[in-house]
Amino acid sequence: MTEQRPPHATFPRLSPKPPQYTLPETFNIGQRSTRHLIRSYQLRAHLQLLAAFSHLEQRVGASENLIAGLESDSEKRWVWFVNLAVERFERWCLTIKQSDTVEQHLPPIDVTMVWHAYLLNPRQVYTTRISKLKPLVHFTDYFPNLLANPDLLTTDAPQHERVSTWERRTKSPYDPFASAPDLTHKSIACPYCSRTILSPFFKPDGKGYTQSNFTIDCICAKAITKELLGLHKFVKNIVESKVPDAYLAGTLHTPRSTHNTAHAIMIKKRILSLNVISQENKASDRTHQILTNVRYDTALMRHALNVQLKPIWWNKIMGAYTDDRVFSLDLVGAVLRQASFVKKMVNLGWTEPGYFANEVDAVALQHCVARYHAFLNIMAESPDSFLVPTLDIDLGWHTHQLMASRYQKDCLLLVGRFVDHDDKVEEGHLATSFDLTCRAWNDHYHVPYMHCGCPLPGDTIGQKLRRLISSQTTSNMPLLAPKSYACAATHPSDHNAVFVLNNTSASLRHRENRIRKAEKRKLREERNEKAAEKDEKDDHDLAFLYPVPLFQYYPSGCVAATGSVVNGGSGCATVSVVVVFGE
Repeated sequence: MTEQRPPHATFPRLSPKPPQYTLPETFNIGQRSTRHLIRSYQLRAHLQLLAAFSHLEQRVGASENLIAGLESDSEKRWVWFVNLAVERFERWCLTIKQSDTVEQHLPPIDVTMVWHAYLLNPRQVYTTRISKLKPLVHFTDYFPNLLANPDLLTTDAPQHERVSTWERRTKSPYDPFASAPDLTHKSIACPYCSRTILSPFFKPDGKGYTQSNFTIDCICAKAITKELLGLHKFVKNIVESKVPDAYLAGTLHTPRSTHNTAHAIMIKKRILSLNVISQENKASDRTHQILTNVRYDTALMRHALNVQLKPIWWNKIMGAYTDDRVFSLDLVGAVLRQASFVKKMVNLGWTEPGYFANEVDAVALQHCVARYHAFLNIMAESPDSFLVPTLDIDLGWHTHQLMASRYQKDCLLLVGRFVDHDDKVEEGHLATSFDLTCRAWNDHYHVPYMHCGCPLPGDTIGQKLRRLISSQTTSNMPLLAPKSYACAATHPSDHNAVFVLNNTSASLRHRENRIRKAEKRKLREERNEKAAEKDEKDDHDLAFLYPVPLFQYYPSGCVAATGSVVNGGSGCATVSVVVVFGE
């Protein structure tokens, strides 16, 4: 006689009507209560943007004849395309006006992709330090309105006036694929002789402007590299005396201020006092005098800065001067790093049209909203910790950052400091910090940090959540280890993981150690699974149980939550520990 399946291995039946869900009207973050910082419709709009970016990358990958020499290498073709998109973004930024009506002057999708990556580096975004970018602040302030109507950004049929204005101002076709044949060279100024020369974006020998080994010889017989162009930009910023352009990149932002002019002035004075900066020579102007003093060598400049500044500061400053573009960050690298996050959202299925169209399915987005606010609450209460978001929380975090002005004000008011979204984190540090984040979340809210974000085969994500609420199971049921694919939506968001450039070997060793430990865990789990399969007589694996915090609505009462995640509202929302079923 076949043994009856235990209760925890049986899926609960769906209730005839889907349960009602709501979120509380306010959340507690630190010592304050706030209304929602992000909303479900904004997450939906953001996912629509990510879908458009993914489609763009796929189209570039399929366009083998887009550029001669890269027909068989889709990855390098994408990097080349992103470089052109950054060039087009810069042209757009330098031609838009403060008086423009935003919706009539929105850029094409490739430029929108770069703008999106730019916004996700909030320390660099909302600043008037660079006077040439002041109109961009006007457009950025309007971005929350675009999240209410994302079709304006992703449309394949923009209005004629929008297209004609773009082409007239940028001298480039609106369609990025039509513009590719025209964008063959970039104008650069030689740091030695100040001549303007044209550098090919792509060269078969790998030394084009968009390629990692870029170098070009000027008529003056001097070699020009990206590093040298960045040093030239830095020195020009040093000698600039007119505010706000006189402030150095990265010096206006401090933990509790986004426009700390006193700090920026202090840093500038320290740098100006250096011998290599103040010493005069026979060069024609101050910029070339300083470049001559450091022998046009970035390493010598870094060494000089080390005398007056702590490494954390000169690294932050010099990291903003990597090329000759007007921006204070490497936008090509920023876009490529974001592509990893986009792929994860695509793989989850969350970017598919209509994925959250059903009211029941949309509860997953409400869950994302709640978890993001809970994440900020831990940030506020753990000011010295480096916390790593899961994918669903990172989606909420990214969405909040797209509203740059609000994001900065919210951080200072609620978290007590400006929270930068560190776009480059050493891989080992990321892994260790994620473990610490899991512990902090569990200690604070008494539920695990990760849970399953994938629907069961044949289900929608809403049907899965509906099963959770329909279930009468409680958190004291036996918990079995989830399988590897069970935690997809709440896996750590590792798209920011990078190696520390000056310690690559150590990073590789740490990675190898983690891989060995992961392989041991995998073998152990496989042995456990085989043992469970031996005991299980049915034709499928024993279901795993994994508790998650999920907001449930009750018609009357008050709003409460474990760990004071929420507080306020007319109904009653409580964080319950429910069980996610998967197979």
